[in-house]
Amino acid sequence: MSIKPVLKLMMNHQLLALTGSNALLKPFYQLNYLVAAKECSVFELLLDAPKSFDQIAEVYCADNKAREALEGWLGLGVRLGYLRLDSSGYSLKGLAKKLAMPQNDAALALLQEAAGLHSKLISQTLRKLRNGELWNLEDQDGEIIARSSRIMEVFQTEAIDRFFPASGVASLLEIGCGSGIYIRYAANRNPSLTALGLELQPNVAEVARRNISEWGLEDRVRIEAGDIRLKAPDKCFSIVTLYNNIYYFPVKSRVSLLRHIRQFVKPGGFLLLITCCQGGSLGVEVLNLWGAATLSGGRLPGKHELINQLRDAGFRDVQAIRLAPGEELFAFKARTGENA
Repeated sequence: MSIKPVLKLMMNHQLLALTGSNALLKPFYQLNYLVAAKECSVFELLLDAPKSFDQIAEVYCADNKAREALEGWLGLGVRLGYLRLDSSGYSLKGLAKKLAMPQNDAALALLQEAAGLHSKLISQTLRKLRNGELWNLEDQDGEIIARSSRIMEVFQTEAIDRFFPASGVASLLEIGCGSGIYIRYAANRNPSLTALGLELQPNVAEVARRNISEWGLEDRVRIEAGDIRLKAPDKCFSIVTLYNNIYYFPVKSRVSLLRHIRQFVKPGGFLLLITCCQGGSLGVEVLNLWGAATLSGGRLPGKHELINQLRDAGFRDVQAIRLAPGEELFAFKARTGENA
C-alpha cells in the first residue's frame, strides 16, 4: 500500500479531521442500533434464547428482499458487538444483553432519550431560535422521560431514607410524580404514609394511576393530572417533593412558585427538592439546554441560587446535600419555619 495518499491528506490538513470524524461514527452507530433493537422488540425476541435467521425473518420479513436487508441489519449488530452468531442462531451479547434486562430499563430509556429528544435538541435548537421559536413540553416523550429519570433512583431513594419518617402518620404531595415509583418507595417504607401525586402531563398521570393500581396502593395514593400553580393552597401535607423538575419552571417565577408550594406544607413540615445544578456532566449540560430552550421552562439553578430562592420564598433551615459523588446533583431540604 502506498503511503502517498496519507501524506497528501496530512499536507492538506485533512488527516486529523478525517480520523476524528471516523472516531465519532462507531458510538453514533452503536447508540442508534441499541435504540432500534429496543423499539423494534429485538431485545424481547432474543433475550431468553437464540433464534435462527428464519425465526427472526418470520417476524420482520415479507419477501426475499426484506430477508436480504434483515441479514445486513443483523450483520451490523454482530460487527458492533451486540449480537452473537453461532450454530444456535443469533443471540444478544455484551451491552445489548445487559440493557435487555428489566432492571436496566432506566439506562436503556436514557439512550432512547438521547437518540430522540437530545439529538433533536442539539441539532434543531439554533434553527428554532433563528425562527423565533422554542421547544414545548409536548416535544418530549413523557413515558420515556419517566423511565429514564429512574437512572437517579438509587440516589433519590437514599434521600427518602434519610429524610422521610419510616413510621407514623405522614402525608405526601409529590409534584411531578412521573411513573409514581418514588411514591411507591415511600409508601412501602412507611405503611402509614398517604400521598397525592400531581403530574402535569395527562398521559404520564395515567401511567402512574395504572402503576398505583397494580402495586395495590389505591387506598393510600391518589394521582391527579394538573399544574401545581393552578391548585388552591391547602396546608395538609407534612412532606412536599419536587424531583428533577424545577427546570420546568422559568427562573424568574421560581420564588413565587416556591412561595405557593409552601402553602401546601403543614406547620413543621418540609419540602424536599432534588435537582441537578449548574456545572455538571455533559448529560447535565444537555438537561440545562432543554430547560433553557423550552418555552415554559428555564435553565438549571445554581446551588447557592436555589438556596437563596428557597429562603426568599419563606422556607427556613435550608440544607443542600450532594447525592452523587462528582456530580452536581443535590437534595435541598427546607422547613416552613413554623412550629408544629
